[in-house]
Amino acid sequence: MNSYNENLHTSVLETLSEQELKLQKSKANLDASMFSLYYAEGARISAAEELIIANNNYKFQQEILEQAVIDSDLSNNVLSSVNLANTFIPETVKNTSVAAANVQIAANAILKLASDVGSIFSIVNAADFDTEIYDQSKYANDLMNGSSPTKKGTAYLAEKTSQLSMEASADVAEVPVSSLAEKTASTDTSIKGLLEVVNTDFNTASTAVMTDTEALATANSAEKKAEGTLEDTGVVYKSTQDAYELSNKQLNLDLKVTIPVEEGRPTNYKVSFNNYKSPFEDSKEKGVSAGSNDEGYPVKNYYIFLVKNKDKEFFSLSDAEGLITEDKDKELYIKIPSVSPAKSKKNYLYEETISIRPELMVVEEDASDLKKDKENKVPKQKYLRDVNGADIKIGENYVVYVLAVFDNGYKKIINTFDDYLTVPSACFTLKNRLTAAKKIAVDTNKMTFTAKQNGDFNVEYRCIFLLFNPKLTKGLLTAKELEKLEKVASELDEYYKKNKEKQGLKLLLEQIKSKISISISNEKEESTNAILETLEKEKQELIDKLKKIEEEIKKLEKDLKKPGFFFNYTIAKGLEVESYGIATVPTAPSKKYSFDINVSTTDSFGNSLIAGSEYIPVVLAMPKKKDEEVQFIGALSNIQETSVFQYTINKK
Repeated sequence: MNSYNENLHTSVLETLSEQELKLQKSKANLDASMFSLYYAEGARISAAEELIIANNNYKFQQEILEQAVIDSDLSNNVLSSVNLANTFIPETVKNTSVAAANVQIAANAILKLASDVGSIFSIVNAADFDTEIYDQSKYANDLMNGSSPTKKGTAYLAEKTSQLSMEASADVAEVPVSSLAEKTASTDTSIKGLLEVVNTDFNTASTAVMTDTEALATANSAEKKAEGTLEDTGVVYKSTQDAYELSNKQLNLDLKVTIPVEEGRPTNYKVSFNNYKSPFEDSKEKGVSAGSNDEGYPVKNYYIFLVKNKDKEFFSLSDAEGLITEDKDKELYIKIPSVSPAKSKKNYLYEETISIRPELMVVEEDASDLKKDKENKVPKQKYLRDVNGADIKIGENYVVYVLAVFDNGYKKIINTFDDYLTVPSACFTLKNRLTAAKKIAVDTNKMTFTAKQNGDFNVEYRCIFLLFNPKLTKGLLTAKELEKLEKVASELDEYYKKNKEKQGLKLLLEQIKSKISISISNEKEESTNAILETLEKEKQELIDKLKKIEEEIKKLEKDLKKPGFFFNYTIAKGLEVESYGIATVPTAPSKKYSFDINVSTTDSFGNSLIAGSEYIPVVLAMPKKKDEEVQFIGALSNIQETSVFQYTINKK
């Protein structure tokens, strides 16, 4: 290779290598930003939950404090009353005792007087019956002793009063005022102590609300910062990717390797590259003929080489030319006869699809753009190995080189006999692609799903539970919202609004159907037709409107972002073992995998599930053995098509 070509090749290699390293670095930064945002959102959600709990506890402590203050006021009043009683009851006992003695003396006097009045009445009754003095004596006797059983006399009332005064004296004397004062004072002290404890708890709850509010504000700032960082790194990654692709297109024939997205074992990969651009225009007309090529196009054949990524630094033009001159082993490259851009329908692109036959790559019949060029067919069933003769392996990193071999006539004209070797393509890896779990359902805290995999794959299914709380997560960035940051704010509100409108229309429709039924049964036939026509028209209008609403709801449901925070395959694959559980393998005759949800189950952030909260069950298919992950691409179940469930604590 002459010095110019060598320097040019080195410069291109350094440029693309540097950009590829930058691309890998920006991809690593992007992944790190994803995790930073995910955990920042987790911290923000946890802070919001803590604030909700703190607010609820604050309200509860506030109610307790209010009741404690009321109880303390009552205790103060009772203690004050008991202290007054303790002061006045001893004097009351003394006064009541004196009063009872005086009443007793008065009662005794009245009884003696009653006896004398009775004697006088007996004498007058015998001596002066039915006289004026008799009437006066009888009146006095009736007042003293009572004129009838229902009309008690003074003597009886005196005895009764004496009894009541003595009982009052006894009752007052029995009041345990000193003991009551001690107990009331003790009770008041306890209530005051309780008030202090409740007041401390209230202050603690109030402080917790302030602390959690500040923590939420801090978490919000950190989350928004992480969101901005992700957007920035996303832009950097995209620009780095664009720069690499542009450089690769301009400097390296736009050499690419594409692996189709197919579940199961990889079956092919596609190598594409542009035509080598001739440095001369209209070379034949200018007398610059490349020998046997009528159009003067300099490239005679292209050759594709497969190289392990770790060996790419040691693969050179001389190595490539040496391989194609050794006819004994043609499995080390693919030969593609050149077609000039003037003849090729795809004048800038060649494609080669290579299929795997257990661990080997088999060349298909032709390059897609060369199928109609019968003279340029690529042999069938050509097994491609890497340049060291090793079979291609699942999980191994490879690159591809393309060698453009020039026509000898062209080499003579330009006076250099070097061919053109591209720099290596971007690194690629063939991996087994797992199939995502389907039909995920949760019934009474038992999660079930189905999964179909290749029987040779040793797979585990990680059950992940994503918190679904639109009010709590509203405003957080989601994976899909990187492209639709402005749309998410109104979607959920619109969704709920349409759902409410839908339910109202359904109710109206049922009412109209009921009216139609009543009209048919109650009205006369001649007047029923007009009523039915009006109702049917109204019914049809409602049906049409309901149908439109349902279509809008379906669209909103499709666009609705679950779970409401950033989550994708990269995040799911990187979760710690505390954030997921492993499903149980089905046993005959069951064909469903299962996972029991209980108090030890955690959500995707590693927090215990909260009773009454809603979650989205997600399943990640991954190889069981850590060292096998390099050979597999896992599969995450469809979050948007999975129903939400509410977690309840199983009391059994």
